[in-house]
Amino acid sequence: MIRLILVCFIASAVLGTFTGCGPSARDPQPFAIPSAYKVGKKPATVVAHDMNNDEYPDLLIPNTDDHTLMFFEGNGDGSFKEPFVMNTGREPVALAVADFNGDRIPDAAVCNYGDGNFSIILGQIDGVFKMLDPVKTGKLPIAITTGDFNNDRKADLAVTLRFDKLIIFLGNGDGTFKQAEAYIAPGTPSRLVTGDYNGDKNTDLAITFNAMNTNFIRIYDGNGDGTFRIPRKIKGGKQAAFITQSDMNGDGHLDLIISSALADSLTLFLGDGKGGFTRQQDFAAEKGPGYIVAGEFTGDRIPDLIVGNVRDGDISLLQGRGDGSFIFPHFNYAVGRQPRSLAAADFNKDGLEDLAVLLYDSATLQIFMRKIDNPRIEG
Repeated sequence: MIRLILVCFIASAVLGTFTGCGPSARDPQPFAIPSAYKVGKKPATVVAHDMNNDEYPDLLIPNTDDHTLMFFEGNGDGSFKEPFVMNTGREPVALAVADFNGDRIPDAAVCNYGDGNFSIILGQIDGVFKMLDPVKTGKLPIAITTGDFNNDRKADLAVTLRFDKLIIFLGNGDGTFKQAEAYIAPGTPSRLVTGDYNGDKNTDLAITFNAMNTNFIRIYDGNGDGTFRIPRKIKGGKQAAFITQSDMNGDGHLDLIISSALADSLTLFLGDGKGGFTRQQDFAAEKGPGYIVAGEFTGDRIPDLIVGNVRDGDISLLQGRGDGSFIFPHFNYAVGRQPRSLAAADFNKDGLEDLAVLLYDSATLQIFMRKIDNPRIEG
């Protein structure tokens, strides 16, 4: 059974447990007991996407120590077939999914940290994959994301290098890429996401940084021709480990959420749709918060957050109020040592978001299915 810890004001030091705080401390218990699958050595991340157009979410997992990419095909009932394993370059650490060659079948771009390149793996109509020649990026590519940066309706790629660079690759529409602009990104860039943050219908970039004493994110506003303006620095967080985005206050604009494993905190930046972000007060997390996934997990149609806590070996559920704040207390569920990555999708087509949790130490993938009858927390 999933171990529950109620994070609350009153703690019993003798018993080593936490006591609930009235009606808002009722556990929503959103997930059933998980199923588990073995993955490769030192798994880096898990991405949920329908890769074979059967309308069932599949899972992709790169394994840094095995130099492989695993494809778990979803059965549509919450279970997955035995994985198909593909070789990649050395130390695959991140991936992005899009249709890179225009055949309406999803493809994958995999960052190979050890080789200084990324691999394009094309999906095929028969469910098999085809590897193209790798594309050089420079030393130590750490993160990758996709978007249409020059408005030609072809998927492009943005890659961050560990040593303070952002590289843009423009897609040719056939699965190949040409390097475009390179930008200095001082502060050791970690993760990045794409979105239109200023309402000009051009794709922008938001990047976190985790060098010593960094306490900011940078927004690179896109010009719509594959180039970006001088970045804007937005202060907040401390040596951010991860970034994600969602509309957390229902105003129709993307907000940014980052985690700081060093400070054991999360930071929310509310977007105004015109390029501005208002930093909310940092809120406490558990030990070593890393990956964050936004979704509706408590049955109230309001976005929530789930956070993987690397040093605690659990995940936290933070229920959103719909205005950019969260109900206290949040709830923690033990999953195993070092939850490295999370992905949310409806794995059994019941209209509820389920959760995939990737455990680094045990090289295990856990699938948590949503319960139908989990009630809303009041608070």
